[in-house]
Amino acid sequence: MTIKEFSRLCGCNPQTLRYYDHVDLLKPVKVDSWTGYRYYNEDQALQFVKIKNLQMAGFSIDEIRGLLDADNDTVFNAFTVKIKEQEDRLQKTREIQQSYLSEVQRMKEKVKEFRETVLSLMEDYDPTEEFGITADEYREIVDSLTTYLDTHEFTEGDFDYDLSSDEADVHEEPQYLNVLNNPDYEVIYEQHGWEHVREVIGKFTVPDDGKEYMLLFTISKDKENQTAFANTALAVLLAHNVTTRLETCKTSQKLGCNVTVSEDGQNHFWLLKRK
Repeated sequence: MTIKEFSRLCGCNPQTLRYYDHVDLLKPVKVDSWTGYRYYNEDQALQFVKIKNLQMAGFSIDEIRGLLDADNDTVFNAFTVKIKEQEDRLQKTREIQQSYLSEVQRMKEKVKEFRETVLSLMEDYDPTEEFGITADEYREIVDSLTTYLDTHEFTEGDFDYDLSSDEADVHEEPQYLNVLNNPDYEVIYEQHGWEHVREVIGKFTVPDDGKEYMLLFTISKDKENQTAFANTALAVLLAHNVTTRLETCKTSQKLGCNVTVSEDGQNHFWLLKRK
């Protein structure tokens, strides 16, 4: 019978049968090589019932494909398993619903704590000697960062690190090695043994080419307040490269900054580009 006749028998749209053919669930018994017309037989109506019901019950295409040749007892047991999965999912949804408001409140508190901690670290930092900028220039950086923190929509991923301590965990592999050894990044500039970061920034530019870049500093222990160091380094670098405000740069420029304590007591810097 033609696809139109078979769709009438099954009570479906011919487009549904074309889709089942496309995903290898219900192939026509014959396709005319000249016209491309699809032809089916009556026995395939039982396969259609199986496919339709499995699909309505939420089985994936791969799951349905694995049950096409199964007997009715196997299919019935598959429904039982699917019902249990959906009951578990429903219970999880109910639990999420109940915890939603508390999760929202917890995130608000984390954002507030994060904002206050970052700004406190920035306020306690004196970048004059390290970066060679004036107090007014630094105040503009802090103001821009404040605006950014006030307007940025934070996610859980923004709180994967602890701002309460700048000390590295000596039991873990230095984080900077994870980046330097990452084959997805390439070093395009580096400088070592410098005393102040002002000796580094200004000697290179970050192209505005839409690529992702990473500033990587490993610094001596006497350079305290790594959080303020990183934010100031980003701001000063962006000021050298573009003339827009910090909050705009942070959202438009794919530029990150990683600061850790060096193992040799020297100061090192790398500019890396994601390939």
